[in-house]
Order: sequence, then structure tokens, then C-alpha cells
Amino acid sequence: MTVTVKLDAQGRVVIPQAERERLGLSDGGVLELVSTPEGVLLERRRQARVTSGEDGLPMVTLEDVGTVSNADATEAIHAQRDDR
Repeated sequence: MTVTVKLDAQGRVVIPQAERERLGLSDGGVLELVSTPEGVLLERRRQARVTSGEDGLPMVTLEDVGTVSNADATEAIHAQRDDR
């Protein structure tokens, strides 16, 4: 799906309501702007929690079901490791 949006004078973009609802974005939600060679990407931030499984390997649990960047997963694993 492609949606065209405009920047206002302060550089703000309005994400259409239908897309906010589809993505589960709420007022005050946090998005990360990621610079890519093709342009920019907005990603929803997710809270990750790391625990140890029965086999001792780290398990990452996310606030919501979806994808998480490798950087976020690695950061959560390192944070769990450093808390020991």
C-alpha cells in the first residue's frame, strides 16, 4: 500500500488514521526514523524483554507480535547479559 503525505511547515507528517489503526499506533506512540539508501523508513518501537530459556539460551519477548530489528534484539540480549 502506498500513501502520499505532505510535510507541514515544521517538517511534521500526518499518518492517515486508517494506517495508524492498522498498525496499532496510538497518540504519543514512538516511531524511529531510519535513514536508508532509498530514503527514510519509519519503524514502530517495541519493548523487548530478554529471559533465559530452559536450555540457558536467551529468549526475546516483544510487547507486540511483529518483527524487531537485529539491533534492538542484540541490545536487549546485551542488556540482559550485563544485568547478571
